[in-house]
Order: sequence, then structure tokens, then C-alpha cells
Amino acid sequence: MPEIVNTTPLAIKSSFDEANDNRPIMVDVDHVSMIFNMASEQLNSIKEYMIALAKRELMFKEFRALDDVSFTVRKGDVFGILGTNGSGKSTVLKVIAGVLEPSKGTCTVNGNIAPLIELGAGFDMELTARENIYLNGALLGYSRKFIDEHFDEIVSFAEIEKFLDMPMKNYSSGMVARIAFAIATVIIPDILIVDEVLSVGDFMFQQKCEQRIQKLIKEHEVTVLIVSHSNDQIERLCNKAIWIEKGHARMMASAAEVCRMYRLLGGHVGSQEAESKVVEMLNRDITYPDSTITTVCGDDKYSSAAKLMRSVTTEQADTVVLAPGDSISSCALATSFAGLLECPLLLTKADTIPSSTADAIALYKPNRIILVGNANITSIESSMREHGLEAKIEHIDGADDQSLSAAIYNYGKAQSDCWSHSALLIKEGQNGDYLTVLPYSYATKTPILIASSEGQLSNDELSILNDIQGGELISLGISSRQIESQCGDNALDIKLHTFMDDGPYNTNCHFIKWQLERANSNISLDVAAVASVWDPFDALLVGPYAAHNSLVCILEDPQDLDSVNSTFTLFEVLNGKISKLVFLGNAMIYTNLDKQLLAKAVVHAKSDHQQSEAV
Repeated sequence: MPEIVNTTPLAIKSSFDEANDNRPIMVDVDHVSMIFNMASEQLNSIKEYMIALAKRELMFKEFRALDDVSFTVRKGDVFGILGTNGSGKSTVLKVIAGVLEPSKGTCTVNGNIAPLIELGAGFDMELTARENIYLNGALLGYSRKFIDEHFDEIVSFAEIEKFLDMPMKNYSSGMVARIAFAIATVIIPDILIVDEVLSVGDFMFQQKCEQRIQKLIKEHEVTVLIVSHSNDQIERLCNKAIWIEKGHARMMASAAEVCRMYRLLGGHVGSQEAESKVVEMLNRDITYPDSTITTVCGDDKYSSAAKLMRSVTTEQADTVVLAPGDSISSCALATSFAGLLECPLLLTKADTIPSSTADAIALYKPNRIILVGNANITSIESSMREHGLEAKIEHIDGADDQSLSAAIYNYGKAQSDCWSHSALLIKEGQNGDYLTVLPYSYATKTPILIASSEGQLSNDELSILNDIQGGELISLGISSRQIESQCGDNALDIKLHTFMDDGPYNTNCHFIKWQLERANSNISLDVAAVASVWDPFDALLVGPYAAHNSLVCILEDPQDLDSVNSTFTLFEVLNGKISKLVFLGNAMIYTNLDKQLLAKAVVHAKSDHQQSEAV
């Protein structure tokens, strides 16, 4: 199924009063479309091109970089343009600057423009900085007399006094950007166009650029158009903004309003219905206690794992299980094994033990370490000695996920014949399904069997099914018919629970409900862990963490609006019982706005349930 990125305008009421703004219009973009023709096939020579042209077989695909975009910029505005890569932001600026003629619509500009679209364009790297100042100034339309008058000002701003007569090829990219910005802003234009300029150079240079732009705005009422990928920069500098997505104008309002909505929805995928639900929840006037949201996350996945494990136990342990942090399947299998042995689980690199893991091992003082999955045991032993750790290392490995599944089951059976009379069956590569079942597997000592991506089990795994005759098989993504067909003449006397949902989020929801319906369920719904399918590495130890605290693991990815909406639905299905959320992921996965959105949904679901009970 193709991913859906919404491009329809957002019907959101803005606090910005455009109708009563009587300032002069400096830029009027009126129903502008920019259409490019792209060759539908590759032609490798002029001969091929001419033959195709003669045969009338020269075909082009139409690409709309802009599609019916309209907006106005008034005198004194600092106007921000937001959008994901390839959405048409720079194309808009080139239309305004006169570099491109729109295919449809009109663009009217009142005043002279200083375009900072590509800093350094027109420099000759073999020439010195002194020579390039005159060359670039001439390309921008400055006379030699004008450059003579402002030469010292340009050099001072660029801070290149000591390097004036050095060839530009020896300059850093930041120094080139300094010179280009200094030349382009030495005049006082009516309209200044800035395309990602403020993201180049060092921090001090960026501040200096911002200060010059602020001076042009405050002292000379220069109108500024800024394209930037930095929401914070747009919100800080601009009073108005437009969000363009895949050539379509989605929203124009105050910079604060546009940036807030772009943070939540920009570049995200999902249905229009899901997007509407997310926007509706964001705009609800709901307050929530600070305790509704907590985050457990370390500097990397190894320290995240150590943090989660410390919340489970800090007591000494005779055995510690280690799994490679770059293999989700190995971590899933190691989780079930650690649950069987009731021992700590930590993550390691393939050839060395991270310091956060070593510190945790030192805390547990184990006599034995069991390494699960593909890792270099000789290098791990050497790393152990470097950290001053002494413990016997045993290694369980397999040629693939199927053989590792069987090896762990058999190893655990020999160590402690306490596996539950059941098994979990998951297809390889299904990260969401792994995260969903880990708390259950750890808590109930249920082994995990990993089938191939086609749903095929190995012979060793099929023999394990004979061990659980009379028990249960919980299958995610593999039908009962497919399982039975692999067993051949061996009839299965196993109770099958199959979850054949469309996607990991629906599976997660139905698996949680299934757990709650079981007679022996000890799950408390007051608190839930929240983990990401797209970036699950901070949540690899969600199994012991959630099992120890009797939590469910909810899958939610802010980039997928359908997953966000399904989480809203799950809160409602659970009758508003969830009161707190523990996010297992860093700020790159869950921003403060993402967390606030789910906190609102928690309070809303609880309020709805209380009202329905009162009725």
C-alpha cells in the first residue's frame, strides 16, 4: 500500500487578520503553478533523441513543482516558507525573484529584490577573495564605484581581512558563505529573499546574519521571505508563514500557528480522516497533570536498555543475558530466554561491551553471561577483561532467525524445563509484532519462534510444536491454515490464537485486548509504555520493563497519523483506564508536542468514559 502524504488545505481558523491589513502588498503570488516536463525514458545520445522525435515517440511526464499556490506578502512582513524536501519552497522563491516564469498564474513584485538563493553562485575559486568581491558584485548589478565605497564594509562583515589575497579554493565553505552574504546584503533592498542561508556557516556567523536581517527589518522596513527547515528559526524571525507540501499550499497563518501545525503534521503519512482526528485532538482545550508523561531514554540504545533494566532489578544475579543491540530479532529471542531464567537482560555491540552495559554487569556481579545471537565471543571476552569483569561466557547462536529460535528453546529446556506450554509465532522482520509480544513473552515464560518472511517454519521449529501439544500457539501474521499445512500428517492438538491484522498497530490493539480478556491477566492499565515501530531501538528492553511493572506496550509513531489515531481509539476501547504514559524513545522520535497530543487523548478518553458511566 503506498504511503499517503496529505496535500489538501487545512481548514483551520487563524488568528491572523489578513482582511484588515492595509499595508502595501510587496509580493502577490496569484494561483501560480510551475510545471516541468520530465522525459519518460532515458535517451543516451542526440541520435536517439532525434530518432524518437522523428517517430513522435518522445514522451514526457508532467511534474507539478507548484500547483495553484496563492499568497500575499506585505511591506515589513517577515514571511516564512515551510515544507519538506521537494515540496516547492525554492521554486516559489525563484518565481518571485524572476528566475523562473510560472507556467500558470501570475507573480507581481513591487520593489527591488536582493535574492540570497544560492550563496557563492558566480564565484571563481581560482581568483582571490578581493577579485571575487568585484566579480560577484558585478553579477548582482553593482557598479565598481559602489563596490569601492562598500568594500571595507563587506570585508569587515565577512571577517576575512587576513585572507583577502588568498585564492577562494583554499577557503572553507563557511568563509565562502560569509563573503557571499556580505556582498548580497550590502545594499538595502525593498525585498530580501533568503533560501536556507541561515543554516550555513558556524553558529556565530548565523547569529550575525540574523542580526543583519533584523536590522534591515527594524530600521528600513525591508520585506523578507525566508525558506528554512528550522521551525524554531521561522517561528523566531517571522510574523507570517505558509506551509507548502508537494507543491500544494496547506496552510497560511501566523508563523507560530503554521510552525505548530507543521511540527505535528509536516511530511507525515496517513489518511485524511486520521489527520483530521489528530488536528481535532490538538485543538481541544484539555489540561493534564505533568505526571501524565514520563520518558525513559538514554544517550544511546545501550544506555536506554541499562536504564530500563535498572527499573526492573538492581539486585545481584548469578546469570545475565546479553543480546546484540543491532538485531531486533535476537533481542526478542533473548527477552523470552531472560524471562525463562528470571535474570537481567542487557545489550551489547557485536565485538565490544559498551560502558553503560559494563557498568550494569558490574552491578549484578554475575558468575555467568549468556550471549545470544551473532557476536564475536573472543572480542566480547577481551572487552570484558578491559572493563575488569570476570564471568564465564556461554554463546547461543544460529545460522538464521529460525535456527536461533530453536537453539534458544532447546538450550532453555535443558537449563530449566519451565517454558510455558505455549509458544509465540512471528514472521521475521516484523518489528512491531516483536515489541507487542515482548512483555507477554517475558512475563509468562513463553518461547518465541520466528518464521521466515513467507511464514515458513524450520524443521526444528516444527518439532517444538510437538512439545506444546495440548497447549497454545499464538500466531501473529501467520494463518492457522498455513501452520497446519506445514505440519503434514502430524495433527496439531494445539489451541490456536491468530492475529491477522492489517499492520502492526491494529495487531497491537487486538493483542492487548486479548491479553486483558485472559483469566490469568495481571496487567494494570493505569500506566502504558509507548514504543516506536519505525525506530524501536530505545525500546528493545520493553519486555522485562513492561512485564515487571505490569504494563502494556502501545505502538505509536508520530510520523504515521493512522497509528496516532489508532492509539486514540485504543485509549477509548480501554475505557479511559490509562492515566500515565512512559515514552521509550528520544526527542527525535517523540517531540514534546507528540507527547502532549497523547496526554490530551488520555484525559479525553477518561473524561468520555466517566460521562458515559454517569449517563
